Amino acid sequence: MEDDKNDYNPEEEVTTGNWNTPKIELKEVEIRTGEEDESLFWSGRSKLYRWVEGEWKERGLGESKLLLHKKKGIIRFLLRQEKTLKVVANHYIYPNKSYCKLVPNAGSEKIYAWTVKDFAEEPKIEQFALKFNTAEAAKLFKQKFDEAGQVNLKLLDDNGLLKGKVAEEKEEVKKEEKKEEEKKEKEEEKKEEKKEEKEEEKKEEKEEVKKEEKEEVKKEEKEEVKKEEEKKEDKKEEKKEEEKKEDTKEEQKEEEKGEEKSKEDSKSGEQEKEKEKKKEEEEENIKREN
Repeated sequence: MEDDKNDYNPEEEVTTGNWNTPKIELKEVEIRTGEEDESLFWSGRSKLYRWVEGEWKERGLGESKLLLHKKKGIIRFLLRQEKTLKVVANHYIYPNKSYCKLVPNAGSEKIYAWTVKDFAEEPKIEQFALKFNTAEAAKLFKQKFDEAGQVNLKLLDDNGLLKGKVAEEKEEVKKEEKKEEEKKEKEEEKKEEKKEEKEEEKKEEKEEVKKEEKEEVKKEEKEEVKKEEEKKEDKKEEKKEEEKKEDTKEEQKEEEKGEEKSKEDSKSGEQEKEKEKKKEEEEENIKREN
């Protein structure tokens, strides 16, 4: 290791090593913008403002577009923020009493304002103002915007939806509502089934408790009967024992009487013998005297 350090020269050109970098294959990815089925009806660089909390606030800067759908023939307004490409305005142009009526803002010829139901984020009523660099650009925008409105009048209903699509959407809504109702009904049925199952379980538990209580009562009754029978048996045994004791006492008395009688008989016999002996002695004495 020490020799390697001594041989190292930081200023020497390095000529050895593997300098072949691996090839990286980059695949082309098609990015869809949602504008593939549309053609450009008009475009112009502009700045969009939105009315929020009592004042105009900048919404985005970029290329405003009026896009004509190739199949449906409908025209929409679209503006993407040029730095982020985020959609900041997206709606059909459908002029009626309330919506898509262009008016100059604060008397300026470069700015036009309008109210519309926008779909850039979520469906929401918005008030927009579009500012151009020149009055001519703003005038051309108004002209094309109004033309687009006339085209769309033939295709949109009063709600700004494509004619013929309204019924389909309503039908879809009905289907969704029906599905939701069926889902709720199924959930309610499941709840009822679970409720019934729980009630059945509770009922079974109560029946089981009652059964156990009855069995316990029967068991206690059997125990009581058994105890009573045991008491009776004990009393019988006690009575037998007492009777046995009485019999033993009687036998003892009889034996004692027999012994006393034997003693008396023995005593009487001895007395008789004594008398006979005395009588014999007296007779013997009388004989001697004679």
